[in-house]
Amino acid sequence: MQVDLSTTATDTAPPGDPIDRHDGPRTSVDDLLGSARTGTARTERSRRTRAALVAGVREELRQTGAFTADTVAERAACSPATFYGHFATKDDALASAFELVLVELATVPEQTLTVEALQRNGLDHTIDAWVNRQVAFFRDESLVFRAALARLPFHRGIRHAYREAERVALHQLVGFVAGGQSLGLIRTEDPDQLAEAFLVLSQGLNNPHALRPEAAHVRTHLGRALVASLEPRKEHRS
Repeated sequence: MQVDLSTTATDTAPPGDPIDRHDGPRTSVDDLLGSARTGTARTERSRRTRAALVAGVREELRQTGAFTADTVAERAACSPATFYGHFATKDDALASAFELVLVELATVPEQTLTVEALQRNGLDHTIDAWVNRQVAFFRDESLVFRAALARLPFHRGIRHAYREAERVALHQLVGFVAGGQSLGLIRTEDPDQLAEAFLVLSQGLNNPHALRPEAAHVRTHLGRALVASLEPRKEHRS
């Protein structure tokens, strides 16, 4: 799925808005949990309830593609009033569930796009393993992504989670590219530019056409394009 954030890039939050709690980009996967983990919850019991509600939103979306305060509250063994005690709107709850999914997504490159894997398996196999993991994740969470991205233009919290996830992904990719360059396994160009191009190309893996079980050819072509964007250029000799 392609998302254009250009129309919302200048959004600002009022003083005290939760999305302004950090100065500069955050690069830790764990830092992204934010509202999904605790948010405005003050006590351990309240945090457990909020976590159960977020998990309920996610599970309802995964199973049906939608959710209500009633169905989520039933999953979390609380009341709809408690749901709205934690989330002012359904979009706020959706933002927290989406944020949690994005945090888990960020662990995929952490585990697969590593310099160790690149040195051990080579670029082709490393990218293949990452593509397979990404596709499996997007299949499991496709309805969560669909619901969140549909509301992205209208909700600041969802946009914030998406942007933060992109920052983390770029940070991870720059490290992977730079490490591969030091081994001579990735082309020697600007690592930031290579990482950005790789990120844009990889977003095609979340396209419904690529997620279909019978679309192995699409995933193969995407994988080849990703490898081609990083592999060292061959010297042409006359």
